[in-house]
Amino acid sequence: MVRCSLVVVAVSLIVCSVAHAQNKSSAAIPTTAAPLTEAKVIERVTASVDRSLEYLASKQKPDGSWDDCNAGNALTLLAMLGRGHVPGRGQYKEVLQKGRKYLLKTQREDGLFHSRRQAGAGPMYEHGLSTLATAELYGMDPDPDVEEKLRRAVKVIINAQSPNGGWRYNPKPGDHDLSVSVMQIVALRAANNAEIPVPEEVIEKAIKYVKYCAHPNGGYGYQGPAQGAQTSAAGVVSLQLLGKYDDPSVPKTLDLLAKFPVEWSASGIQYWYYFHYYAIQANYQAGGKHWNDWHPRVRELLLDKQNADGSWDVPGGTAENAGVVGPNNIYWTGMASLILEVYMHFLPAYQR
Repeated sequence: MVRCSLVVVAVSLIVCSVAHAQNKSSAAIPTTAAPLTEAKVIERVTASVDRSLEYLASKQKPDGSWDDCNAGNALTLLAMLGRGHVPGRGQYKEVLQKGRKYLLKTQREDGLFHSRRQAGAGPMYEHGLSTLATAELYGMDPDPDVEEKLRRAVKVIINAQSPNGGWRYNPKPGDHDLSVSVMQIVALRAANNAEIPVPEEVIEKAIKYVKYCAHPNGGYGYQGPAQGAQTSAAGVVSLQLLGKYDDPSVPKTLDLLAKFPVEWSASGIQYWYYFHYYAIQANYQAGGKHWNDWHPRVRELLLDKQNADGSWDVPGGTAENAGVVGPNNIYWTGMASLILEVYMHFLPAYQR
């Protein structure tokens, strides 16, 4: 998963129906948690996200960045966009303008986003996330210069696809894994939403690759059939965003995800934020019982664990420590914000 400021990653939001969503209890949820009305849920989530954005804004560097790795920079931009903020207007107009300017200037002539500090064994993790942020920025403010950079970034992703349909750490086609691939799939979905065309052949090959990683009993593996927590969440979201909501592996995997504990510990989940970022999106896309059973537990846990300054830490024992994802709680806070922003729906990439 992204080894920098993201083991990776975007989000969407209009208010989803959360009535009757409090029908399950969990040891991870504070015992004082009471049933909430939809309006009260949104009020609490909004207040939490607003505090997190204040924290993130306070950590921006003079050059407009938050981290030497673009994963953290793109993630923070997405968190602000996911709350409905846009460059040039509102409370964070200058923060977003500076952040956008920094991100876009890191793109090379060949279209690849390049970081001072690289995520993983190659640049495709942060390139996918940077492309996603660029697509969402362009969708909210269709600037011709941003469009050109987005087209070039999408071309890099298209050209980096392996013959088997997946992606790997480097932009040269060859090997592949599901963790890198899902980030490219999300970026392509966002680009397509922004009316940047993606060849049908690329989509079909991606679908074929994700299906190749599916376990017959539900779940997805890193480079083949398996049932890992993180890759299972990423795999089911990939198929959903590729339009394969009715694929037989989807309900099986949603049932598998429901077996993983929602608690503030590693508990078999090596990359906590990565897992919950994709898991809540998968359950949101599915709706119904899966969504109603899942989201209140994750929501209450995150609301309970937010620090007084608006940031989040990480559960002990996970692989998403500061040495891996970067300093200043940027990754953890950005990811937690995006998870909670599933209640708001401003970013198109994950909309149903």
